Amino acid sequence: MSPLNPDKLKTLLGRSLNYRGLSCQVIELLIEEDAPLLVLRAGGDSKVIQPNQYGDAIGWAPQTFTVAVLDERCDHFNPDLPELAGFDLLA
Repeated sequence: MSPLNPDKLKTLLGRSLNYRGLSCQVIELLIEEDAPLLVLRAGGDSKVIQPNQYGDAIGWAPQTFTVAVLDERCDHFNPDLPELAGFDLLA
C-alpha cells in the first residue's frame, strides 16, 4: 500500500463514518509515526458515564473511540472502517 497523505487525511475531519455499526463523526486526527489514528464521536443517543479524575461519575458524555486508520500489518485500511476505501487518502 502506498503511504498515506497527511493533508488528505485532514479531509476526514467532520465526516461521518460507520464504526462497528455506530454512526460516528471524525472529531480529531492524531498523526503518529507510521500509524495515524482517528478520534470518533458516536452520534445519536450513544452516551457513557463520564468519570472525574477520581473515578466518580459526573455526568453523561458522548462515547468516543480512538481508531487506527490502517490494519495491524499497516498494509490495508482498518476493516472496522470500510468507508475509508472510498476516500482518496494515499500519497
